[in-house]
Amino acid sequence: MKPLLSPPGLDPTPAETAVPFTPARPPASVQVLRFLLLAATAFTILTWAWAWQGVQAYAWPGVDNGLAERGLAYLLILAPAVPVNLVAAIGLTRGARHYLAAAAALAAVQVVLLLTPSAMPLTDAMSDGTNAVGIRHLVTVGPLLLAGIWIATATKAREWLGTTPKPRSRFLIVEAAVWCLALALAFNTGAEVRQWTQTAAEPAAPDGEYDEAGTWASLELAVTETTDAIPSFPGFTTRTLDVAPCDYYTPAGLPTYRYLLTYELREPADAPIAARWAKDDFHLTYDGETLEGTRRITAERTFPFDDGRGTYPTENGVHAITLAYTEAGTPTLHLESPCVERSTEPTECILPQGDPTTDTITGITCPRD
Repeated sequence: MKPLLSPPGLDPTPAETAVPFTPARPPASVQVLRFLLLAATAFTILTWAWAWQGVQAYAWPGVDNGLAERGLAYLLILAPAVPVNLVAAIGLTRGARHYLAAAAALAAVQVVLLLTPSAMPLTDAMSDGTNAVGIRHLVTVGPLLLAGIWIATATKAREWLGTTPKPRSRFLIVEAAVWCLALALAFNTGAEVRQWTQTAAEPAAPDGEYDEAGTWASLELAVTETTDAIPSFPGFTTRTLDVAPCDYYTPAGLPTYRYLLTYELREPADAPIAARWAKDDFHLTYDGETLEGTRRITAERTFPFDDGRGTYPTENGVHAITLAYTEAGTPTLHLESPCVERSTEPTECILPQGDPTTDTITGITCPRD
């Protein structure tokens, strides 16, 4: 007997069950490729941060070392990897092999540029330490690049990457968002780099308010305050004092001079010096390494010590002595005074501290017994 609802002349057929469409999941090898892309992105950001910190070590008040150009060159080379790698990691879930190829090619170009200073943008600003950045980028990103190439040759990965993805408007929106965000961050970072370097290289204002008398003693006192913080301080090997003209006169027609005091230490003492320069009237301005891996610490100290006259455009906002400790070969302590006016010829002659075997004084007459 045929069902009453069946059309005449047709046998009933079993109801067809609709099978929902389930998109294919990327194989494990593709997921590993995504992880490698994200890891390369993180290492690239860390390399940029490390390179910029190394560039900052070359800053010195009143001296334009081309740090803005150098920092922007590193940013220009390394920054494009961030959006490219992120878009590649997202695009691999759709089998888009051209994203992976772009990320690999960019990483190779970055390494070549960083290891070839003459091929870099803003070549004149890229001096010492450039190869150190290239080597770091090669060591961190290079293995990830080789591993990615090896994994991409696996059968399942090749099959997945060989598919032709259908265009999706949602992915295009994500891709555009990643690029816009990356460009905004790069522009903001570049602006901060330029602002920082301009501030760091701001020349000292011609100010003859401070008299030359007592300047040398102030530098020596800063050395004493520093060495007092070094346990069992072994002393110095050499002392050098140089008094150099600042090449301008005060409104009263008085010449101005800057005192430069250098002591060479018998042993490294970076940790206690960094701790001392972070307290009291000292203001720590840098603590890290140069691009060559040289330990460097810089600071400022209020000057003059017993007088609050006037202000000076330094980082801590006061007239200051600049101090630097470096470990390039022999550990060295270097101090510079701001420009001071000379009303009479200096007569003070201060004996060295720390029992150095060599003591050199230039720029002033210092009678010896």
